[in-house]
Amino acid sequence: MASLKGRLTWGLILSLIVLLTLQWAVVTYTINKLTENQMIDRLQREGETLLAGAHFDADGQLVLDAKHLSAIYQRPFSGYYYVIISGQQRLPSRSLWDADLDIKPLQTGVQANLYLPGPEQQPLLAVAHGYQKQQRPITIAIAENLTSLQSGMSRFQLTYALVSLAGLIALLAIQWLIVAHALLPLRGIQENIARLGRGEVSQIETKGPAEVAPLIEELNRLLAAMHDKSRRSRESLGNLAHALKTRLTLLNQAAERPEINALPEIRRDIYAATDAISQSIERELKRARLIGDTHPMRKVDLKTEIAQLTHTLRLMYADKAVNITWEITGNTQFHGDQEDLLEMLGNLLDNACKWCRRNVSLTASGADAPVFIVEDDGPGCAAPELDSLTRRGFRADESKPGSGLGLAIVHDIAGSYGATLTFGRSAALGGLRAEVRFKPYNS
Repeated sequence: MASLKGRLTWGLILSLIVLLTLQWAVVTYTINKLTENQMIDRLQREGETLLAGAHFDADGQLVLDAKHLSAIYQRPFSGYYYVIISGQQRLPSRSLWDADLDIKPLQTGVQANLYLPGPEQQPLLAVAHGYQKQQRPITIAIAENLTSLQSGMSRFQLTYALVSLAGLIALLAIQWLIVAHALLPLRGIQENIARLGRGEVSQIETKGPAEVAPLIEELNRLLAAMHDKSRRSRESLGNLAHALKTRLTLLNQAAERPEINALPEIRRDIYAATDAISQSIERELKRARLIGDTHPMRKVDLKTEIAQLTHTLRLMYADKAVNITWEITGNTQFHGDQEDLLEMLGNLLDNACKWCRRNVSLTASGADAPVFIVEDDGPGCAAPELDSLTRRGFRADESKPGSGLGLAIVHDIAGSYGATLTFGRSAALGGLRAEVRFKPYNS
């Protein structure tokens, strides 16, 4: 995809090249035309001077008075020439030496500007004019060498082209600085969107240029609407769950009534049904929470959250005196929902505390791709059953209390982040080893 800066730069380059080329051509043509017109005027005056010095003698021969001649017409190949024609008589200047110019007689009052080859390959501009003197026609042509004029024009064209090129480079540099400065706000918007993706902000704070500001306002309005809809949906689900749980509690209380004592099977069926409904409610609430947060990539304070979580689990398993150790290596960070992290690590640690003999460890490592490892010194799990641990309702050992949902919930949460959950045998403690490996945030 072509960048905006590239398009502006190429557009300006092409525009300036066309403009400067056109300007160069117009200026060059105008100056060349003005110079030639001045030369033609001067040649006309020279011709009129020669006309004043020409006359016909008594024999009808054309005679040119030498005092009207400039010395440049006497020096051979000087670059200044004339030819005077009257009838069959033809008077060329001495500067032509043995050469001649292709000049034809003109009628009286007619003028012709001619470009002719001169002696020694000199390019000539000749002005020929037809006159009437002493009742006889006379044509006077004055020619001048264009070599010096053409050389001067070439030097002017080269100088003008170099100046134009320097101006083009200067304009492009200025335009590049202007575009770079104008696009700086877009870089701020890009960084702001990256922060939005990491969950550090909830809105795009950078306003940007006037052309982009309406787009940012629409995005912020859309984000606000999504967040509001998500919040209302989660609140509705919470209210529904609370109402259902209240009814389930009443149903369980009804099953405790003395009239049901004679019907143990019905009581057992009521308990089983309310328990299944309660689990279904919890599962759907978890799913709603997984998809409901519109800012899922917020940075979580790992040290604080893990410290509080392990403290809670120590209190829960105080009778067992579980030794929970945890470590966060390097600059490990987690960007996501705080409740997701606590739910995931809480279920893994709870499972470890339940099955351990005494020791449980939690290790968090990796900077952009965090890895959480929970190990215990319990009996572990047989290799053929490792893949079944995340199956909903699966319990490897039913002698311990549980619903079989904890590791399935961890699997769901990890999957929602594109992370992988694997199990194995702990090399350090000998029990179960659970590893949650996240992808790099910028992948």
